[in-house]
Amino acid sequence: MAIHHHLRLLLGASLLAFGGVAAASPTFAVEMKSGESFSDVAARVRNSVVSVSAQVTEELGSSSARRSRGEGSRGPKKGQSVLQKTSVGSGFIIDASGIIVTNNHVIEDGNTVFVVLPDGSEVKVDRVIGRDTKTDIAVLKITPRANKPLTPVSFGDSSHMRIGDWVIAVGNPFGFKGSVTAGILSGRGRDISAGPYDDFLQTDASINSGNSGGPLFNARGEVIGINTAIFSPSGGSIGLGFAIPSNTAKRIVEQLRKHGEIRWGWIGARLQTPSDDIAEHLHLDHAEGALIARVDKGSPAEAAGLQEGDVVLAFAGTSVKHARQLPRFIAQSNVGEDADVLILRNGEKKTVKVKVGRMIEADWSGALPLSQQKAKRQKLGKISFAPLSDDLRSRLGLSSDAEGAVVSADESRVVARGNLNPGDVVIEAAHGPVRTADELDQRLTQLRALSRSQATLTVRDASGAIRFESVSLDQD
Repeated sequence: MAIHHHLRLLLGASLLAFGGVAAASPTFAVEMKSGESFSDVAARVRNSVVSVSAQVTEELGSSSARRSRGEGSRGPKKGQSVLQKTSVGSGFIIDASGIIVTNNHVIEDGNTVFVVLPDGSEVKVDRVIGRDTKTDIAVLKITPRANKPLTPVSFGDSSHMRIGDWVIAVGNPFGFKGSVTAGILSGRGRDISAGPYDDFLQTDASINSGNSGGPLFNARGEVIGINTAIFSPSGGSIGLGFAIPSNTAKRIVEQLRKHGEIRWGWIGARLQTPSDDIAEHLHLDHAEGALIARVDKGSPAEAAGLQEGDVVLAFAGTSVKHARQLPRFIAQSNVGEDADVLILRNGEKKTVKVKVGRMIEADWSGALPLSQQKAKRQKLGKISFAPLSDDLRSRLGLSSDAEGAVVSADESRVVARGNLNPGDVVIEAAHGPVRTADELDQRLTQLRALSRSQATLTVRDASGAIRFESVSLDQD
């Protein structure tokens, strides 16, 4: 999981190791009322929260071992040939048979994983049932001890949580086991750029390093989130914590328990959020939806007749506000099922049925990076377009029959401030193909003659990614 700027995973002093799986258990009947204490709920749920630790053993001299030596790691003893570290986080029991849920980042590097139960006893994890890097969830299995039954908690419905509702976080921050903090639900649907399907709950309940994988409860003692990350310039809590919603976690845990892996949905389309200029050109009332920039050959999207330039407004009955939402909606769909996709094409709305395929890593195609989505209107006055010569095709890694117009510049700094970059290839303008630089010039001239103030270009960059750009036709 990539973490940017001050966003931090909630790991312990070294690394982390945990495990967990979901299963049904009775919902606690205790609910806190206004003016009451959290003590009754906390007393019940604390016995279901565990500490998870992962031991990481690396051979000395390996690149990972060299990176690891530093804060929180022990140096080798004389004659020692390996480097050992321990990472600590949290987890929670969801089934009395010994199923535990935690964050994947807590255990992903561990050679051996241990769980410390609420009574202080340590149990070695029998196996990792499954884990998913995209949502950062892992499910573990331990063997319960005779005459010491485990106390599970159940998942609640995160969609029923409202902004301002009370929440309770339980975990092991900095090794302080069974710590309970309270706050409110501060936000939902947060995208923190931690993964492709971000949809985090936000809370001001104090969570810190070591809370990773621990539960976020509602006032009834139901798990409505898995604490995963904080935003902090210092590493400590400043009231900006993020948790995976229980409705996401339940589905992931069920699949991990059933299949040992996640079967993500996929349709094979590259997406971007329309800018205001592109939205106007596409006859959208607002800059919303997911603009299809590329359709993969042989994909479900191609089979359904989806086209580049279509704007997806809704998927399976759920409105699409921006491009980063749609990959998550698709991924969470059932593989093999038909989904109704509402699109806007040439100013008209229509519904297309798409049979959801199964994603494999090599097939993942979702929203373009944010750096490629901030499409601003750009002037063409100091940007020129060169024909595609054989030499340029070779330098840009294009096929020998590739067509289009290559972006160049009289003043490269002008291009650098916009989204058209030297080496980009314009392959379409105003809904028509561009085969040569002269053809692009003719299309732009025609648009100016029609008193058009802007043009929408389809651009392929050096990596092969396709996107739409809006450019001003003002030559000043």
